Amino acid sequence: MKYEFPAIISYDFNDRVYYVNFPDLRNCFTDGETLREALDNANDVLNLMLLNSEDKGEVIPQPSDLSTIKLNAGEIVALVEADTDLYSKIAV
Repeated sequence: MKYEFPAIISYDFNDRVYYVNFPDLRNCFTDGETLREALDNANDVLNLMLLNSEDKGEVIPQPSDLSTIKLNAGEIVALVEADTDLYSKIAV
């Protein structure tokens, strides 16, 4: 199944890492040393979490509308796509 969820991205100057979390999904977060790595990791964790939820028959929440997401200073929001059908075929 195909999904698209908003992710909140922030940069931590002390840790020198980008943090990513999905406000609609409990315990779904990741990070990366570069923005590209953080987004790649976000795609991976989103696919894993959604595929796991599908396998367990759990209800997957509807993604929030971007206009309703509250951001703190220095945060940005990005849409991250997931295709669990494809991911299940390539995940090792």
